[in-house]
Amino acid sequence: MKTDLKSLTDVMLTEDTKQEIRDKLAAISKAIPGFRSRPAQRVMIAEVAKTLARCPDPGLSVSKPVPGQTILVIQGGTGTGKSLGYGLAGMVMAKRKGKKLVISSSTIALQEQLTIRDLPLFSQAAGLNVSIELAKGRTRYVCQYKLNQAIGDMQQIAMFDHKEERAGATGDVDSDSIRKDIEAMAKDLAEGRWNGDRDLRDAVTDEVWKSITTDRHGCLNRICPFYKSCTQMAARKRLRDASVIVANHDLLLADLAMGGGKILPPPEECFYVIDEAHSLPEKAVSSFASGHFINAERRSAEKLINLATNLQVALGSAYEHTCEQIHDEADRLRSDLTDAYGFLSSLAQLQPSIKCPRPTIEFEDSCLPEEFFEIGENIKSLTNSLSGLLDECQRALNDQLGTDRSKQALFEKLLAEVGFQLGRMEEVHTTWNLFLKEPGENAPPVAKWIEAISFKKNSVDYQINASPVFAGDYLRHLLWEKAAGVVLTSATITTLGTFDDFLRRTGLDSYEVSCVDLPSPFDYATQGLIDIPKMPSPKHYEAHTKAVADRLITDMAKQGPEGMLVLFTSRRQMEDIAGRLPKDLRARVLVQGEQSKAAIISAHCAAIDAGKPSTIFGLASFTEGVDLPSSYCTQVVITKLPFAVPDSPVLRTLARWIERRGGNPFMEISVPDAARKLEQSVGRLIRNETDHGQVVVTDPRLWESRFGRAMLRGLPNFRVKAMGKEVRL
Repeated sequence: MKTDLKSLTDVMLTEDTKQEIRDKLAAISKAIPGFRSRPAQRVMIAEVAKTLARCPDPGLSVSKPVPGQTILVIQGGTGTGKSLGYGLAGMVMAKRKGKKLVISSSTIALQEQLTIRDLPLFSQAAGLNVSIELAKGRTRYVCQYKLNQAIGDMQQIAMFDHKEERAGATGDVDSDSIRKDIEAMAKDLAEGRWNGDRDLRDAVTDEVWKSITTDRHGCLNRICPFYKSCTQMAARKRLRDASVIVANHDLLLADLAMGGGKILPPPEECFYVIDEAHSLPEKAVSSFASGHFINAERRSAEKLINLATNLQVALGSAYEHTCEQIHDEADRLRSDLTDAYGFLSSLAQLQPSIKCPRPTIEFEDSCLPEEFFEIGENIKSLTNSLSGLLDECQRALNDQLGTDRSKQALFEKLLAEVGFQLGRMEEVHTTWNLFLKEPGENAPPVAKWIEAISFKKNSVDYQINASPVFAGDYLRHLLWEKAAGVVLTSATITTLGTFDDFLRRTGLDSYEVSCVDLPSPFDYATQGLIDIPKMPSPKHYEAHTKAVADRLITDMAKQGPEGMLVLFTSRRQMEDIAGRLPKDLRARVLVQGEQSKAAIISAHCAAIDAGKPSTIFGLASFTEGVDLPSSYCTQVVITKLPFAVPDSPVLRTLARWIERRGGNPFMEISVPDAARKLEQSVGRLIRNETDHGQVVVTDPRLWESRFGRAMLRGLPNFRVKAMGKEVRL
C-alpha cells in the first residue's frame, strides 16, 4: 500500500524529517486492519508538519517563531482521518523541536478516544516513544486534606446527632448516606482502589464533591500533610513528564487566563492542536467573562475583617501593620459594597416582579452612572491591594508552618481561609477591571450588565457581569503570540464558504495564517439529497408545527429498520410534535430529556440492530458528537434554520457595535452562526463512504431567501430538491 507523502516539499522540512514521517505512516498503515490511504489525510500530515517545522530549532538564537507563521487553520470533513493527520505529524515534530504536544477538544468522547485508543495505537505502531496523559483541572481530584476534615466533621455530627432525640426530623438518611460515601471514598483511596479522580467514581453529588475538593487558592501545596500522596499533585507530575497531553478547551482557556503554564506547560514550550476548533471562539468569550454578587462579596468582606484579627494573633507583631491594613481595607470594601447594594436597590429597573423575576440593566456604549463608576474604582483598587496583602500573609504562614507544632492546625486552617479570600478578591478585581474598561475607538466593546436575582426568604442580590464580545485580543496576547505552534482543525470551520468569520472571531485575521480546506472523501452528490419541501414559514408556529408533524408521520410510516434523526431548535415544538404522533409511531420515538443522551443513542442502535425502525427527537446537543453510520441514520430532518435568539447582553452589545459601524448584525452575526450550526446538523447524515440518505429541511427560507441560498451553497454538494423539484445551485 502506497503511503508516501509527495506533498512534503516545504523547504523548512528536511529530507530526514520527511522520510521519518513516511516510514512511520507506512508502519501505522500495516498495524491498522483495513487501513486505506486517504489523499486528504496525507495532505493534512504534510501541512501540519510544514507549519510546525517553521518553529526555530532548540538552541538557536532566534527562539520565538514569527507570530502567525507557525499557525495553521485546516478544515477536514468527516472521513478525513484528522486524528492521525495531526497526531502523527504533531508527535514527530514535537519530538524533533523539543516541545510538548497539547491536543485540546471540546467533547469528552473525543478526549477519551484520543487518550485510550487513537494516540497509543499510532505511537506504538510508529515506534514513537511518547507518554500520553489526559489533563484535568484541580477540582476533578479529591483533596485528601479536605476529605480527612470532612470525615472528622461527619463523625462529630454523628456523635451528637441522635435520631431518637429528633423524632420527626428529616434528612437523617441523607446525612448517614453522605457520611458512608465519604468514608468509603477515603478507604478506597487509602487501599489503592481509587486514584482520587471524580470521573472514576460513580454518583458523587456536586454538594458532596465541593466539600472534598479544592481550587488553587485553597490548596496548601507543599505544607499539606498529604502532599506526598496527593492525587492531584501526582496527576500534575504525570503531566510534567508527559510528551503528549490531551485536554479540553475549558481547561486550556483557564490556563491561558491565568497567564499560561499554571495547569498545562507554558505556551512557549508547546505545539497545540485545537480539534473541534469551531467551538473555540464562543468558549473563549465565556472563559474571559467575569462576574460576582454584590451582597455575597459584602459578607466575604465581613469574614475577611475577622480573618485579619486571627492572622495578627497567629503571625505576631512582625505582621501587625499588614493585618491592620487588611482589617481597614476589608472594612472599607464592605462599606463600598454596602453602598453599591444600596444604590442598586434604589433603581426601579432592578426590582424583581412576577412578570420579570430577573430584571437586568445593560449599559450601552460603556456608559456607567457617575456614582457607580466611583464606587467601582474604589472596589477595584481595594481588591487589588487586598490581594497583595493576602498573598504576603499566605507566604508568611507557609514560612512558619512546621516551626511550632502547637500552632500547626491553626496555620493550616488560616491558610485555607486566606486562599479562599484571595480567590474571591481576584475574582472581584477581575470583574470590576473589565466592567470599568473603556475599549479604544475602533476596538470591540465590553458587554456590561447587572442582574437582580431573588433567593430564599425574599432576599435579592445583584450580579455584576462583564464580558468581551470577541475573544480575539485575549487569544492574540495569551496564545497566538506565545505558542511555539498551533494547528486549529474541525469539520466545520468555514462559514458560507470562507474562513473569514472564524479568523475574525479568533483574532487570527491580524496575521498571515495558512488556511487549508481539504476535499471531502465522500461523494455527496451520489450519496445524499437535501430536500426542502414546500412548508409554511416557521414564523407561523401552529401552521408550521402541523405541517412538520404531517411530514414526519408520512416519512415514519414508510420507515424500514433504519434510523431517523429529527433536530429541533425549540423544546416546545419538539414536545408538541411528539404529542401529535399516532401511538404506534410515538412508541418508537426517543425524545431528548426522557433519558440521557447516551441512553437514547444506545436504545436507538439496539432497536435497529433488532430489525426495528427508530427515531430520535433532539435539540442542539444532538447536532455535534453524534455518530450514527449506515442504517442507524438514513434521514436527518432539520425542522428550522438554527438561528440563535439574540437574548444575551453579549450578543446585543455586539449587534449595537456592528450597527454603529454601519454593518448589518443579522448578516454578520446571525447568518454565519446559523450556517455553521446548519452544517453541523447536516453532517450527521453521511458518516462513511457507503452511507446514503437524505436531509429534509422543513424551513422554506433555506431556498426562498437570499441568505438561505448562501447557506445552502456553503453545505456539502448534495443533490438538492426544492419545492418538489430537483434544482441546481
